[in-house]
Amino acid sequence: MRLDEYPDPPPPTRLKQQNERLQAELASCQQALRLLEARLTEAKVRLGMISRIVQDADRTRRAPAVSFAAVRAALYVQPDRLRDLGADLPIL
Repeated sequence: MRLDEYPDPPPPTRLKQQNERLQAELASCQQALRLLEARLTEAKVRLGMISRIVQDADRTRRAPAVSFAAVRAALYVQPDRLRDLGADLPIL
């Protein structure tokens, strides 16, 4: 086989550009993953709060409106206020 039969290697700038593009795509995917993990954690906290509220059967029978308000508060409270909200704090 002769040397002129082999294809030329790609120029280094093309490889560098591809590497930069892949690094940017990786950074974007990592950022999206962190955002989704934060949303999943938030959903778990909300579900845990709702679970504690509905497990209190006596309170639910005595005051269904209060329990309903507590569930609504757990669903719709702003994420930064989640830690301020507890099962005993039904209305914000």
